[in-house]
Amino acid sequence: MQQYQSMTMEEQLSQVANMLLLNGTLTESPGLVHGKMGVAIFFFHYAQYTENMLFADYAVDLIGEMQNQIHLNSPADYEKGIAGIGVGIDYLIRNDFLLVEDDICEDFDQRMVRAVMYDPWQDFSMYDGLTGYGRYWISRLRYQEPAVQAQECLGYIVRLLEENLADIPSEEQTDVYCFLYDLQRISGYESCNGLLEQCRKWEAKNSFSRLEDSTISNFIRKVQSSRYLNDTNQNEIDTILNQIEDLDTEKPPVSMGLLTGYAGEGLLRLEALRKTDHSWTFLL
Repeated sequence: MQQYQSMTMEEQLSQVANMLLLNGTLTESPGLVHGKMGVAIFFFHYAQYTENMLFADYAVDLIGEMQNQIHLNSPADYEKGIAGIGVGIDYLIRNDFLLVEDDICEDFDQRMVRAVMYDPWQDFSMYDGLTGYGRYWISRLRYQEPAVQAQECLGYIVRLLEENLADIPSEEQTDVYCFLYDLQRISGYESCNGLLEQCRKWEAKNSFSRLEDSTISNFIRKVQSSRYLNDTNQNEIDTILNQIEDLDTEKPPVSMGLLTGYAGEGLLRLEALRKTDHSWTFLL
């Protein structure tokens, strides 16, 4: 019998935190989905749960190390690069985890303008392509100084979507649909209403192909299906939370991060204990 099977959810969370304390700073990627940014998000939530601000201090240290890794030519992508990091920082600020006087992401804007307007772009996917860049610029609309650049970049992405809509492959359609949905909902972009309506006709929009097959990913898929497609109810989401398997420390997750790692395992358990909400899943 494996020793972790008798562990309570609280004990499993402590185990997750210990693993991340040991390995968080050793994680090479600074990014949101698999790297330091995701680990920092877990520790801010865990600090709130434990009421121990030392965990928040550790998260701040991780963000400092992450910033030291970034330069003007860092990758711009959402999965491992600046777009996802910027969205993660905005998430922390909006949820009052991170209190800052200066705009941390101001230095990222120049790189992200270049990514949208001048660099060759790969596709319309969220993790590697233009809709991921778009999510960065949606987060920048809330700030007065970068709002003009955000409007320009988002307008350019929407025009590219309009021009290429008929040729967007099925595996990217979910990302496009969800991006347009949030753009319309968050910023009141009435100009993309017609485009969004065309995307509603896509049969493949419920695939969420960017998500892998794991407990974390399956939970995120259910939550996002509920948010964007209204085809999942709260009972289905609660069922997953109630059936989380014990943490297998002898078979560790693929990474430390949110999607396949200990940070995601920890947040999943915090949600099972009703100590956080679904908001972290919308980062993925």
